Amino acid sequence: PLAAFALLGASRYLVVAADSATAALLAGALVRLAAPQSPTYVGLAGLAALITGGLLLLARLARLGFLANFLSRTVLLGFLTGVGIQVAISQLPDMLGVKAASQHTVIKLAETVAALPHAHPATVAVSLGVIAVVLAAKMITRRMPGALLAVAAAIVVSWAAGLAAHGVAVLGPVPRGLPGFSLPTLRLHDAVALLGTAAAIGIVILAQSSATARAYAAKHAEPSDTDTDLTGLGVANLAAAFTGTFVVNGSPTKTQIVDDAGGRSQLATLSTGAVVVVVLLVATGPLRYLPIAALAAVVFLIGVELVDLRGMHRLRMARRDEFAVAVITAAAVVGLNVEYGIGVA
Repeated sequence: PLAAFALLGASRYLVVAADSATAALLAGALVRLAAPQSPTYVGLAGLAALITGGLLLLARLARLGFLANFLSRTVLLGFLTGVGIQVAISQLPDMLGVKAASQHTVIKLAETVAALPHAHPATVAVSLGVIAVVLAAKMITRRMPGALLAVAAAIVVSWAAGLAAHGVAVLGPVPRGLPGFSLPTLRLHDAVALLGTAAAIGIVILAQSSATARAYAAKHAEPSDTDTDLTGLGVANLAAAFTGTFVVNGSPTKTQIVDDAGGRSQLATLSTGAVVVVVLLVATGPLRYLPIAALAAVVFLIGVELVDLRGMHRLRMARRDEFAVAVITAAAVVGLNVEYGIGVA
């Protein structure tokens, strides 16, 4: 899927891959139809991706990309700021080693604050260490891959100190080898059962992907083409259906990673795919020692970078009414989640 969008989409920056918003919608539907991790569950996930890809291509034929014209630059600023706050809050429980079961951002934050007295010291130390390495690397030069260095160091420390034995959650075994091609479940009654969910996912993909692509195009003063992006998104989801993958979406966090690293074309995305292939073939062993807190700390920092305080301040100084629109958009994304937040915006 990642390569399909890189080759067929218009955006030079958008990274299309796994995304929490669409993953949550899909999981909520599949759990009512099959046992998680069962072959039927995986087949239905492929079918949902197949239907979603078809609906996105139909949207492209109907030229529904014009809907993205309702996303002004002010709305995009508020959207990314809201996503950043949401992402940062979502990582706090894993960074502290506590439980926060709610999927609602505000409730999750409240649960995390309530659990602070039970924070796991070693887990917190891992999180702070990763943050320190990433920030130090950026102070030296933004070209230094601080996140990669921090994650590699966390793996080494976890292995050497046996952090798992001290209560630090780690990634665990990662299967080696490439996934095989397979057919999704192709039964009519299953397709009917998933049609509504696929339509909802398609709307979220259209809204979130176009918002993210337009935000980064505006940031770099480049044009955007939502209709062509719809072609890439549709084919990417069709590719997901036959490769054991669930639905894919334009990811603000992954796009920010590439942009922050200096990526200015889809060559960065294709390079990522190549690295993943190499890791899957020869380097999955060390990943078992990777602390979950290290990943959470990296994603937390990405979320913080998405919060554009300078842009919000400039907007407040220039146009108070536009600033209000941006704040309402950000608050809607945080308080109602991405799919509803974009609708409010």
